[in-house]
Amino acid sequence: MFFQELASPFDSAAQMNILQERMRRLADSMQGGRKNEFPPINVWASEEKIVVVAEVPGIDAADIDLQVCNQTVTLKTKRDLAEPQEGQIYHRRERGHGEFTRSIELPYAIDVEKVDASFSNGMLRVEFTRAASDLPKKITVHAS
Repeated sequence: MFFQELASPFDSAAQMNILQERMRRLADSMQGGRKNEFPPINVWASEEKIVVVAEVPGIDAADIDLQVCNQTVTLKTKRDLAEPQEGQIYHRRERGHGEFTRSIELPYAIDVEKVDASFSNGMLRVEFTRAASDLPKKITVHAS
């Protein structure tokens, strides 16, 4: 039963945690089980470059694994769960923790030798340069 675990009136913080978890599961099930992707990513593209920006707060640059295979970029990272200090219990726990992987398909082939990745204030910014072999080429049409 939904409220069965809430029977004890003596531990209100634990009851609140149980209720929040149940409500979160209910909301997830109403969305078809989909959760927000982590890390959130924005991608911009022009004819020559693609820029990928990922929000990764609480992550060290050394814990970011960024790989490119063909036109797929894969970002892997992890965030540890911060444990409360002795005598503290969680009132609310919303930040994700554990290992995370995001893969995105780029709109065109890139030059892997011309990738620039930077990390500052919890933001990962990666710039990809389009492969010269993939750039559109102008073809002149001659009148006959």
